[in-house]
Amino acid sequence: MPFSTRIKIRFGDTDPAGLVYYPNIFHYFHIAMEEFFSTQCGVGYDQLLAAERIGFPTVNIQTEFRAPILYGDELDVEVFVSRPGRTSAIFEYRVTRVSDGQLCAQSTQVHVAMNLDTRRPVPLPEKFREAFGDDAA
Repeated sequence: MPFSTRIKIRFGDTDPAGLVYYPNIFHYFHIAMEEFFSTQCGVGYDQLLAAERIGFPTVNIQTEFRAPILYGDELDVEVFVSRPGRTSAIFEYRVTRVSDGQLCAQSTQVHVAMNLDTRRPVPLPEKFREAFGDDAA
């Protein structure tokens, strides 16, 4: 089941053309992922990094930008895990403008569970498999 969070576009998010500077959209994806961990997994992403020493860096990304995002827009950023694997999970993101329901961007990203001390992949923690939607857990 998808999780979503709302993001309001601020002046500093835009470029001189008045559009959201595209790297900021990747930041919005990461905000949604952090909120997903807090809400769906029961642990803040900051605590996951600091206390458990596990991170989920992006190792592959495919993104399509479909409509411009402007200063003042409010967005729904939806995230769900479409396929958990042994050491990675495929996260899907959809950015929709609240005012008109327009799909503005969508992204498929592979995030790898990584031990932050060794910088090596580790098996996905079992406690996240249910939140990730892995029925085989």
